[in-house]
Amino acid sequence: MHRISRTASFVAGLVLGVGALAATASASADGGGVPRSDILRAPLQGSQLSDPPLFGLTRGGAPWVISEGTARLRANGDLRVEVEGLVIPTTGVNPVPRLSATVACNGVALPPTATVPFSTTGDAVIEAHVSLPPRCLAPAVLLDPNGNAAVYIAATGR
Repeated sequence: MHRISRTASFVAGLVLGVGALAATASASADGGGVPRSDILRAPLQGSQLSDPPLFGLTRGGAPWVISEGTARLRANGDLRVEVEGLVIPTTGVNPVPRLSATVACNGVALPPTATVPFSTTGDAVIEAHVSLPPRCLAPAVLLDPNGNAAVYIAATGR
């Protein structure tokens, strides 16, 4: 009986060790030595007329609401933004045909991504790579109507 529990302990330790090693290896680098870990994974909120300027961008000229939206930024600069139902509540539609994203690091807005199609129901997916500074403190993502990097209609936060 004592021999079985010692063997079981050894096997359990081996499984845990291999699992930890595999997790460390997959999270440690993308081939270029840059960690692939998330530096931001946050929900999106539509802008309101009372919202302040953020990182030099001003809120849109109408209030916006969102059914669901998330932004994920990885340490290697990979960005994925998913938006569902980002519309102006008084009309229930999105009048903007294209959407881009602006990432801010260290209190400074970076150049916006290329624009993507933005449906009248307020749905869009942005997949882009952004050049991040060596350290990206307090990252945020803002959504720009028609690629207008001076205006945001949604931002990460609660």
